[in-house]
Amino acid sequence: SQSEQQVLSSQLECVQSIKDGVLEEAKCTESERVTLFPQQGSGAETHTQSALRLLQVETDTLYNKGDSEDLYVTNILYEREVTKREVTGAEVTELVWKLCLAHSASYETADLFMTLVFELRHLSLEALRALWQRSSFKCRDNWQPLIDALPSCATEACVVLMKDLIVSGEVEEDKVEYFFWSFAFIPNPTLGMIESLAPLLKSPRASQSCFLGVTALVHRFCSAHSSCDIVPAVQSVMRTLGKFLGGNCTVQDSEDLSKLQLVLKAIGNAGLAAAALAPALGRCALRGRPVQTRLAAVRAFRRVPCPARVSDPPLLLP
Repeated sequence: SQSEQQVLSSQLECVQSIKDGVLEEAKCTESERVTLFPQQGSGAETHTQSALRLLQVETDTLYNKGDSEDLYVTNILYEREVTKREVTGAEVTELVWKLCLAHSASYETADLFMTLVFELRHLSLEALRALWQRSSFKCRDNWQPLIDALPSCATEACVVLMKDLIVSGEVEEDKVEYFFWSFAFIPNPTLGMIESLAPLLKSPRASQSCFLGVTALVHRFCSAHSSCDIVPAVQSVMRTLGKFLGGNCTVQDSEDLSKLQLVLKAIGNAGLAAAALAPALGRCALRGRPVQTRLAAVRAFRRVPCPARVSDPPLLLP
């Protein structure tokens, strides 16, 4: 019946035979018993025996380096990342043509595209601009290899070229968004990148991806450079964001509120560079502001250094 309680007991015994430090044989017996209460003697019992015996020992053969010339020890970086060579614009132009002619879903295309990315990193800004004039065409399937490769290039020259293309309107809107999001993943941002991108934040058409991509790049730059808040280019970015806050984060309509929340998110994204805006953030979080604004202002402190002080009255949260 359902009131009966099931009890399981088990036992395992093993006998091992070891000779010269090597296990030669092991024999194990496992017993399991299931008993149902209150009926004594009822239930089931199983016994399992297993044996493991060493049959032979083989001597391990050390690998002979002379067996194959194709094997070698290296790091996990792509070989193209550590190989330095001269790259010409003509070579890269030819590579773009090969990509256009290759089958879109082949290993050859993948290898050619990776080669294109790494070779772009060797070109100067002037060479990249000349390359764009020669190779900005679309392939037969409407694909532009150069447009897709630029965001993975991650050099200052590539970033400046992407900024130029954004300003000139030579790329489609979805690719512009692709450019902006790629800035957040640049491993080693430079001062020149920030100087080039900072003016984009002042555009009335600046999108969410523009604010967040540029400020993420600023934060990564500041993570690698101490006292970045005194760098003029960084200060320019933060001044632009500070102007959007106004004196106390007051807004007139829902459109302004949406813009303000985006700017507060961008300030939080900038993190280490946003210490100077801590007092303004404190005022934005005071009572009397819309709840959405206050919460966004508090979240904007997430990356601001702890020593940054708010000289205004303390935050009065509900």
